[in-house]
Amino acid sequence: MHLQCPICRGALHLHEASRGVYCDKKHHFDPAPEGYLDLIPGKKDPKDSDSRMLMRAKRRFLEQGHQLPLVEAMASLLAPLGTSELIHLGCGEGYYCRVLAEHLPGWRFGGFDLAKNAIFAANKAQPDGHFVIADPARAPLLPGTAQVLLVNDLKIKTEQLVSWLAPGGYLLYLQPGPRHQWQLRTSLNPVSMEHPLSWPALAGLNPLQQVRCQFSMTMDQGLRSHILETSRLGWRASGEQRHAFTHQGPDALEQDLLLGLWQKPL
Repeated sequence: MHLQCPICRGALHLHEASRGVYCDKKHHFDPAPEGYLDLIPGKKDPKDSDSRMLMRAKRRFLEQGHQLPLVEAMASLLAPLGTSELIHLGCGEGYYCRVLAEHLPGWRFGGFDLAKNAIFAANKAQPDGHFVIADPARAPLLPGTAQVLLVNDLKIKTEQLVSWLAPGGYLLYLQPGPRHQWQLRTSLNPVSMEHPLSWPALAGLNPLQQVRCQFSMTMDQGLRSHILETSRLGWRASGEQRHAFTHQGPDALEQDLLLGLWQKPL
C-alpha cells in the first residue's frame, strides 16, 4: 500500500526505527502501540466509531457466516486476476479482508476506515494486513498505485477511484440489488415497489464482469433485532415497527448484492 501524507499529499516513507511514516516535508506519523497508523490529523469525531456493543454484534453476525455466499462470489471474481494487493475502502473491522485471505492465498490485504475501534480490531485479527484510520472517501493513497480496490456501497466519486488505481488496476464494486433485505423493506413499508435491476456506469473504467449474488438468511428474534440495528432501513423504523419486526417478523431475509468488476485502462 502506497500512502501519501494527509497534510501535504507527498509520498510517505517508512521510518524503520519507529515503524512510523514520514514525508519529505518532515510530517511524521507514529503507529499506535497496537501497530496501526492513524492518518487523520487533529481531533477525532466520536460519531465516527460504533459503540463497543454494536461493533461486537456486527462482528459476531459476520463470523457466523451469514455473508459467506457473498465472499465466495467476490473470491471467484478476484482469483483469476493472479496474486495482488486488495485495499478495502470502508473496511470496518476487516471481516472481508480476513475471509478473502482464506480464499486468495498469497494476496496482501489492507483497508481504510474512520472508526478507530474497528481498525484496532482489524489489525488485531489480521496482523499481516495493513489497516489505517482514514476517511475512505479521501483515502491517503498515492495516485496511480492501487492494484485492486474493494468498495462496498460507499459513496466515493468515480474519478477519485480511477485516480487511485494503477494502470490496469481493478475495482470490485458492490451495491444492493432490487430485492436486498426485501422482507425488512416490506415490513416497514407494505407498499414498497421493486425497482428494475440497474448496473452502474463508471466513467474511466472498463467493465469486465457482473454478478448478481442472491441468497437467503434464516432469522430468529435475535438476528431480526440485529438487522434492525445495522440496516439503513431499520434506522428509520418507528418503535412500533421495530417491535413488530423483531417479535413477529419473517423467518428469512433475502440478500441481493450486485458485484461489478472493472479495470482501469493501461
